[in-house]
Amino acid sequence: MTILITGATGNIGGEVVNHLVQQKLPLRALVRDRHKVSQLEAQGIELALGDFSQPDTLDAALQGIDKAFLVMPNHPHQVALESNFIDAAQKAGVRHVVKLSVMGAGELPSTFQTWHRQIEEHLETSGMNWTHLRPNMLMQNMRWFAQTIAQSGAFYNCVGNTKISHVDTRDVAEVAAICLAKIGHENKHYVLTGGKAITFDEIAAIFAKALGRSVSYVDLPPADLKAARLANGEPEWYLDAELELFACWKQGAGTAVTQAIPELTHDPATTYEAFAQYYAQTRAQDFFSGS
Repeated sequence: MTILITGATGNIGGEVVNHLVQQKLPLRALVRDRHKVSQLEAQGIELALGDFSQPDTLDAALQGIDKAFLVMPNHPHQVALESNFIDAAQKAGVRHVVKLSVMGAGELPSTFQTWHRQIEEHLETSGMNWTHLRPNMLMQNMRWFAQTIAQSGAFYNCVGNTKISHVDTRDVAEVAAICLAKIGHENKHYVLTGGKAITFDEIAAIFAKALGRSVSYVDLPPADLKAARLANGEPEWYLDAELELFACWKQGAGTAVTQAIPELTHDPATTYEAFAQYYAQTRAQDFFSGS
């Protein structure tokens, strides 16, 4: 049984690789650029060149693959691109695809959730077994705020004092690895959250303690947040989709807490306090000006 990992150099895909390597399972990593995969090569992982936007390049990469992990960054053509991979996997005889989706897929009036549900449905009708992993906001997204924390000791959003059950990517990756390595997860979906929902004010206090510096959360009107991030060079399609999601969160759509992570991994979900300590140890320089 050979497992193909997409996004193997990313936050989640890289952690999935680490888990599966420890189990000595045969792996193949789908990459677009061989010059950015030195760590994968050092782990002895087979590499295959391929690009979701060029379906013909996926055929060889998928030959002999039994299971695959499907993940990609947000993209304006995400539905078409992930569907290209699903079609190629079905053609190659892949039996099971584990897809990274999002919490609220098909339920929230948000572009990201709509897109992911469309991809899920395409996978469900492919004839292959499927598993949908639906994480809430990832703790590692705190990196979005590092620059403004470094510059002014503050980070910005527009969700008010709503609570969100943020989840650590390392926990998501462990669940993905379990679904790929073991049977019994076919044709199921798992909503993945942290152990409790907290506000951004609480996150600011947690990071202030971990970093040993002042950190505060500033709530902005959505239009002001969009204008500031547009000025920073972020694409408008992405910001519009995010603001849709933030509006859902402000109404409480991100507060749910599930037990999927402890039930599947037999360990509690990582707390935000533990994550902040880890992040402060590994990336503290990101949160201080002049670094």
